[in-house]
Amino acid sequence: MENASSRLTKAMVIFVVAVLVIKNATSSGIFEATAHKGKGFYVKIPEKWKRVKKRKDVVYPEGVEVVMFVPKGVDVEREIPDVYITIFEKKLSTPIWIEDEIPGIRAGIVQAGHQILDMGQIKLDEVISEWVVYHDKKTPALVLDFYMVTDNSTYYKIQYAAPPEEFNRVRKDFEELKDSFKFRFSLF
Repeated sequence: MENASSRLTKAMVIFVVAVLVIKNATSSGIFEATAHKGKGFYVKIPEKWKRVKKRKDVVYPEGVEVVMFVPKGVDVEREIPDVYITIFEKKLSTPIWIEDEIPGIRAGIVQAGHQILDMGQIKLDEVISEWVVYHDKKTPALVLDFYMVTDNSTYYKIQYAAPPEEFNRVRKDFEELKDSFKFRFSLF
């Protein structure tokens, strides 16, 4: 007859094995994730989209966490996606206010040769977000950026880009992701 500690040990082993199997099934593509938890945020992934793993051949800015989403069916190993959503996250060493930074951000967009088409301000999960829509003539793409800084001095940029002829058709998927954006704060 088994004692209680032996049953508890077996239950824990089964639990750990089940978690590992599910985690490996998700990362191998058997199950597709429906949400993404970043270091300080959470978003729902639109039904027709998938999260892209970090590419080894891309140099990411130091200290910046980057996650990218593309429509299902896009093979980022073989093609550069023309429609994508990217979230950038960086913990800042000193506090800033996005309202003070946005004029410089807009000036940088114009200096890069892009044409600003619209801009404004909204709240995302109760945090002020400055947004800018601009035409990137080099790609060519329409780009919609949202810029935010949280009370704990973390900077976020959510970027949606698509060719001009596809921008409005696919934008509803971006809006779904953006509207699901929630900040999550943790001590760890």
